[in-house]
Amino acid sequence: VKTQKKRLIIVGGGVGGLATAARVASSSFFKAENSEVIILEKNKHLGGRCGSFKVETKKGIFRHERGPSLLLLKDVYLDLFRDCCSEKNAEDYGLSMAQCKPAYQVVFDDGDYIELGFPISELDSSLKDAEEISRRKMNEYEPNGASKWDEYMKATAAFLDCGLPNFIEERFELSTFPAFLREALRDFGKAWPLKPHSDVLDATFESEKMRALASFQNLYVGLEPYRNNKEIGGGVLRKTAPAVFGLLSAIELHPSNKKSGVFAPIGGFQAVADAMERLAIDQGVEIRRGITVKRVDSEGVYYSLFPEEGKESNGMKDEEIFLSSDLVLVNADLPYATETILSNNNNNNNEHHYDWDDKFDYSSGVIAFHWSLDKEISNLNT
Repeated sequence: VKTQKKRLIIVGGGVGGLATAARVASSSFFKAENSEVIILEKNKHLGGRCGSFKVETKKGIFRHERGPSLLLLKDVYLDLFRDCCSEKNAEDYGLSMAQCKPAYQVVFDDGDYIELGFPISELDSSLKDAEEISRRKMNEYEPNGASKWDEYMKATAAFLDCGLPNFIEERFELSTFPAFLREALRDFGKAWPLKPHSDVLDATFESEKMRALASFQNLYVGLEPYRNNKEIGGGVLRKTAPAVFGLLSAIELHPSNKKSGVFAPIGGFQAVADAMERLAIDQGVEIRRGITVKRVDSEGVYYSLFPEEGKESNGMKDEEIFLSSDLVLVNADLPYATETILSNNNNNNNEHHYDWDDKFDYSSGVIAFHWSLDKEISNLNT
């Protein structure tokens, strides 16, 4: 042991860093060892891209989201609070989530639109009417469009129930495999999960609109649904989504799966980060803001203090400070971290680095416009 206490340093106070810190600090092993967990965060706010910011105008104060605008897999968040603290729940820490019903409205390039995501358990008369309108539209897009959608949702739900625990969370759940294999092999493998997603969509739907409804979620993970005949396996080893990624549709839109649904955190996404910060602090995590980690080695981390807002550096190089650690977990962006914080070629001259590792295959970026409007746009239903 290099330090009197066992020390874990987490670089980056995004949701991954906060969740890891809270789980480790709350573990009986760590408490028994009288150990400490420290988060080093370069910004004033925690949560990374999961957060909100406010804009003050003559018309009032407007809140905008820094990154995500919808919350999925609600139980993953609730489990964090349940696992770390038996005496309090997520709401006690300030996190409340409301389900969006319907999940959202999809708008096509010709101006046509359709609402999706109607949870069966929550259907009142108005939602039933809205769902019926959507199902009629699906039948207008192609014959039996609504029943084909139900068939597709059934397959994607089986992929979700098996894929989430066994392949994403890496915990073996044997009971989910029969339904997975039944859907994967049905109709001579029509929905085989390792095919290019477009192969399954073409075999299931006739209209471009129905295919689009079932596949635009691939963009969330930086992939596209289309087969690429120039690549091995139609491109599924690179940028083409395999059909198993249909589970993303099930996460958002399946009407009865317990894992499904689109949610909104009350108070914006900053409420998520704030609640996780409170949980981490409650477990004894130390959080240090305004710290730029320069490099990591086997002994610990080297960092500099980020200049306070409004203060000039006067051309002075930042002083590099060393903090020893038994283990360092880097939660910063992987392409940035591998080229700077973790790079063996990192210069020791205290200069700032903004390098990016070009060995990775990147998805498309996003340009977001945040509009502060002082009136309700009644036709904008999202």
